Amino acid sequence: MARMARIGVLSDTHIRDEKDGEALRKAFDCFRRQHVDGVVIAGDITDNGRRSELKIVSNAWFSAFPEGRGEDGKPVEQLFIYGNHDYWGWCWTRDGRRRTEDFSSEHPGDAIGVDAKSRAEAWRMNFHEEYRDVWMKRVGGVPVIGVHWNNDVHVLEDFLAANQGAIDLSKPFFYVQHPHPKGTCFGSWSWGADDGETTRVLSRYPRAIAISGHSHYTLTDERSIWQGAFTSINAGSFKYASLDYPLRENALPVYYGPGFDGETRVHSMDRLDTSNTRHGMVIDVFPGRLVVRRVDFTTESQIGDVWTAPLPSAEGGPMDYAVRAGSRSKPAFPAGATVAVVPATDKDGRKRIFVRFPPARPVGGCRVFEYEVTATLKEDGVDLVQAQRRFLSPDFHLAASRTDGVVDCALFLDELQAQGRYVFSVRPIECFGNKGDGISSEEVDICRL
Repeated sequence: MARMARIGVLSDTHIRDEKDGEALRKAFDCFRRQHVDGVVIAGDITDNGRRSELKIVSNAWFSAFPEGRGEDGKPVEQLFIYGNHDYWGWCWTRDGRRRTEDFSSEHPGDAIGVDAKSRAEAWRMNFHEEYRDVWMKRVGGVPVIGVHWNNDVHVLEDFLAANQGAIDLSKPFFYVQHPHPKGTCFGSWSWGADDGETTRVLSRYPRAIAISGHSHYTLTDERSIWQGAFTSINAGSFKYASLDYPLRENALPVYYGPGFDGETRVHSMDRLDTSNTRHGMVIDVFPGRLVVRRVDFTTESQIGDVWTAPLPSAEGGPMDYAVRAGSRSKPAFPAGATVAVVPATDKDGRKRIFVRFPPARPVGGCRVFEYEVTATLKEDGVDLVQAQRRFLSPDFHLAASRTDGVVDCALFLDELQAQGRYVFSVRPIECFGNKGDGISSEEVDICRL
């Protein structure tokens, strides 16, 4: 059947300066060449909520889409919403008293997010349309509803009721808010989800498609699309990928989300730099399915396989997490791959060892997301695990075309309290937790390191 609409999707662009603006313009140019009918930015358009930052976004938009039109002269709908950074990002470093003061008095012409009036005025000046807390536009005949930050969890039900004559809820429609609907993308442990109200409402509509951001979870993570009672899609992050993955050695040392936060030890690995992410997607809407292509805009290369998600959504369908996890291949190391153990000392003089190995390769499109490293004592015919660590693959957030090099996992030597001979083994793990076959080092006497 004929395609109903093609929509470009970004989130968390966090624009600060002209360099960011140039990267955004290139993404918009890519969307223009793809002949999209509309472009979503699912919140956090700017980093600090300043008019000067919003103007950079406006300039990039109208450079790519003069007068809001594409290469073929057809209208391209601007489908942006404010996120929390747009709403009050400028004041997070201020005390409570100064947060209530009028920012515009200190920075004339550069205020946004102080109150409803300033938000509306800044929107109108930059995007040449009236600001509405909740809006609806049609993209190729497909309704798209957007809700700005601070209005995004308790207004949907009333809006649908008020517009029931204008929306055929038995057909596909999009809903855009900044945080993920609770219990959808990534599950109960994910950072930054809403309070569950959106999930309750959208669960009545199996053809509803929610698009959200806020978490910055990478689009290389296959859990970015969820289907149950409806469809929920993580729009990823254009600026940087999240490291809010609990218990990973090279992620955040203290977890800030609803997941496990009971680990307080010092991590032996430096936190990854994910500032080079630049992710987005193109979604084609058909009456009975969605076709989703994930894009790395640094190289304009595809991230992973194309997702084809049936509409209506249904629990137990082909995009259900459990179904997908059970059908996936496992990443594998190259034939003959081995593990080396290299001694080192950190900047504080604490002795470390690097467990070094080549990266695992994708199998059947399933790539490595993280690794498990195990240090096993080998003495007197006994195999005794002394330490085990999980850490994100150094390129977990990059398109496969941008991955290369060796992989290191650091361990503090004093974490291996039993002195003696060790074998260090490594297993690759894909994003749903399936573990591939491991590789191991030769026996190493750590007393000699």
